[in-house]
Amino acid sequence: MLEELEARRAEVIKKAEECKKRRTELNSEASKWADLRDELNSRIRDAVAKAKAYKKQREEYEKLIEAKKEKRGELNRKASKYYSMVEKLRKNKKNDLKSIRAFERLRKRIDELEMRQQVEVLSKDKEKKLVARITELRREFAKMQKEFEKDQKLKELLKEAQRYKEEADKYHEEVLNYVKLSHDCHDKMVKWFKEADRIREKADEAHRLYLEAQEAADEAHRLFVRYLRDIRDFNHVISGLRRKMREDWSFKERIEARKRAKNIYERFREGEKLSTEDLLMLQKSEMLLK
Repeated sequence: MLEELEARRAEVIKKAEECKKRRTELNSEASKWADLRDELNSRIRDAVAKAKAYKKQREEYEKLIEAKKEKRGELNRKASKYYSMVEKLRKNKKNDLKSIRAFERLRKRIDELEMRQQVEVLSKDKEKKLVARITELRREFAKMQKEFEKDQKLKELLKEAQRYKEEADKYHEEVLNYVKLSHDCHDKMVKWFKEADRIREKADEAHRLYLEAQEAADEAHRLFVRYLRDIRDFNHVISGLRRKMREDWSFKERIEARKRAKNIYERFREGEKLSTEDLLMLQKSEMLLK
């Protein structure tokens, strides 16, 4: 029975060591996933901070756009007032001058083509045709302007209208520039928010793996503690059994000693001569019988 208990205890000790080793490995794995999760969360915060910075900058640009639009509208209204006066005066004179709207449409068309020439990459043939068209429109515009300027009153009104229009166009260019900057900030803001979402998916996965490893480590620890209790129970039972066996052996020795002592004593009473060995045995047995 003792050997069986000791064998079972050895098995439990082995299982306890395996659980302890497994717990250590799982705690190490959980720590690894926790470190990765924390690193990813830090990158998420950085990405969100960048996105918010671009969002704030975009809002500043939007405020500037509104302010520039308001100023542009004010100047355009002033220019329109003078253009209306030019148109009214032209009609009253009943001449063959083209309307101020046609004049402004021509000016606007020239501006559009010149902008296209500056920003677009064109073949030599297309650029040549574009330059020719711009030159043609400029001649037509100069001719119309010259006709308007023949009348001093028309010339003065037109000059004022164009002054306000040119100033309004400057604000319009600023609006376009800030719109471009705003769009650029918007794109970068969206990019960094998407990056934060992408990293967050990885952080969530790392956190899930951390929880799994931690739960498994906790289970291994629970089993380890249970096996330690079992080992203590085995130690208690085995120690008690060994103590009982030692006590039983001592009891048997005492019984045998009594028998030997009685036999030697009977021989002594009958007058039999005792040997030195008998005397020593008798002495020993008496000590055991105390």
